[in-house]
Amino acid sequence: MSTPDGAWREILKRLEASLAQLDAQGVTWVNIPPDDELRALLERAVPTPTPPAGPPATSLSAPPAPGPAAPGPSSARRPAAAPTPPAMAHAPASRRGPAAAPRAPSTTSPAGRRAAASAAAPPGADAPPAAAADRSPDAGVPEMPLSQIKTLESLQAQFRNCMACKLGRTRTNLVFGVGHASPRLMFIGEGPGAEEDQQGLPFVGRAGALLTGLIAALGLTREDVYIANVVKCRPPGNRAPEPDEVLACRRILERQIELLNPALIVSLGNVPLKALNPAAGGITRERGRAFPFREWTVLPTFHPSYLLRNQQALGDCWADFKAAFARAYPET
Repeated sequence: MSTPDGAWREILKRLEASLAQLDAQGVTWVNIPPDDELRALLERAVPTPTPPAGPPATSLSAPPAPGPAAPGPSSARRPAAAPTPPAMAHAPASRRGPAAAPRAPSTTSPAGRRAAASAAAPPGADAPPAAAADRSPDAGVPEMPLSQIKTLESLQAQFRNCMACKLGRTRTNLVFGVGHASPRLMFIGEGPGAEEDQQGLPFVGRAGALLTGLIAALGLTREDVYIANVVKCRPPGNRAPEPDEVLACRRILERQIELLNPALIVSLGNVPLKALNPAAGGITRERGRAFPFREWTVLPTFHPSYLLRNQQALGDCWADFKAAFARAYPET
């Protein structure tokens, strides 16, 4: 499929206008709205964006009942309903059959766990969360070796108050990850933004809307894949994570990958590319070129936020997404 540069620019212009309108309406969890050109580009219609059905849970031990199971990829490629954003999936399903098993979405979220402390904080855009004063440098460091942590829930619980680097002092929520507990595809971005920091969920802003739409165009939902970032706390001003911050979070990311054991990892942007392959060149040169990371394969492509600024790169990114799907679902 090929699309003229002018058509790409028009598609992204419409997308940005739709996202701006949703932002004005206070909608932060969205899928890309239907559009004839987007449907042709992404091979399927994406449902009209809807807000979450209810507030996220704040406890790992007592999640609310899951909603309807999300469908796996199929030749019909029917549109899937916009999922309520989970923080973590629970029950793994088979990843090797001809079609993905139904996914049981998680509704775990750390959002709101510092509400009472934050209410007492003095006003000021740059003021750290009130709870930050109570964090010690060793807070959240596991008391057991990471190899003994056997579940995603336990891993998140061990690090929820982590202060291993300076980002812990300014975060609102640690953004651990979201999705299926045994995915074929795992997406890794660089770090949380402002909306992710507030909600405790990865990729829920404008770039997240584009990522969600690209995933949906493959016949999948966010509940079929797993989405995480290299660093789990927001860098101030949305700057790129610094080397010491990447190093501090690396052990969490590596244990996530070990527990998830994805069929393929898709890295989004320069930061995860260099975190998993320090010898790699820039993302423009390396995108679409798979490389090994321990026993897994990584396929690098552009970060969705880059696509919002550089519309001409959307075609290359979409080609990478289709290649990733073909690798993860060879039977489809």
